[in-house]
Amino acid sequence: MSLIPVALATATGPGVAGAPAGLVLPQRVRGAVVGVLTASVGVAGGALGVSALGGGRWSAEISGLLPLAGAHVAVDALSGLFMAVAGAVVAAVAVYGIGYVAGHGAHSSRGLGSRGAQAVLPLFALSLLLVPAAASVSIFLMLWQLKALTSLLLMLAEHRARPSVRESGV
Repeated sequence: MSLIPVALATATGPGVAGAPAGLVLPQRVRGAVVGVLTASVGVAGGALGVSALGGGRWSAEISGLLPLAGAHVAVDALSGLFMAVAGAVVAAVAVYGIGYVAGHGAHSSRGLGSRGAQAVLPLFALSLLLVPAAASVSIFLMLWQLKALTSLLLMLAEHRARPSVRESGV
């Protein structure tokens, strides 16, 4: 049995669960819960990548997922390399983010500690891990745009939290 589909499902679960957790959880636990879920995405993505680097291959096609195109994903050694690196970075950033959000105290409801940013962070991590697995143009474009949109929202959340930006009204 291949570890790749198990690790893919294990990465997708916390990534999808992190978005509503970031929206509904109270501020005092939001950063820690979303951070742990995002770190889980990274660890599972790293395991997925290492499994593919070890010679594992896997592919799947879901015909009705996207209109007119379907969805095709495939994991091989090259995509595994990117997934292993991205998974390690995501896990490290998520663990750092827990302390970063908690360290801002009363201001943790702004910037990266805000509900919006905490809801978007696990989706960004998941899309970053899944882009190398896209084996069809439609899935690649969908994941790429999700990654671009979520990274833009994260940058805007941090930008708006800066005192110089709040004072100038930009």
